[in-house]
Amino acid sequence: MALQPLSAATLAATPTLFESFMGFIDRRHKTVGQLLSIYRDRMDTLDSGADHADDLRVERFMDDMAADRWTTDVVMRIGVFDGTTVLVDGIHRAIAYLACIEKGISPDRLPALCVDR
Repeated sequence: MALQPLSAATLAATPTLFESFMGFIDRRHKTVGQLLSIYRDRMDTLDSGADHADDLRVERFMDDMAADRWTTDVVMRIGVFDGTTVLVDGIHRAIAYLACIEKGISPDRLPALCVDR
């Protein structure tokens, strides 16, 4: 299928496959916006040596996107599980992209945001 553009507002409200993230556990799928909030709350408490899921890569992704070192589109993939559409791949890239937008970086300066349906 073809890649489709996605807005930052839609991205923030998109549910992900994650129910738990960085030690935060819940039974409901978290949106990208909720994951960004959890990331901000917990990033300073996570020791990089104990970051087995490599969640702190969000910082590297943000730095690369903001500094024009990200050379491809930010592509995420969605899937449907039990009738619910969720983001299944590219979740950390999505968190980084949304964080850049919330820092005030214009989408014009960032790589294109796309979803593979």
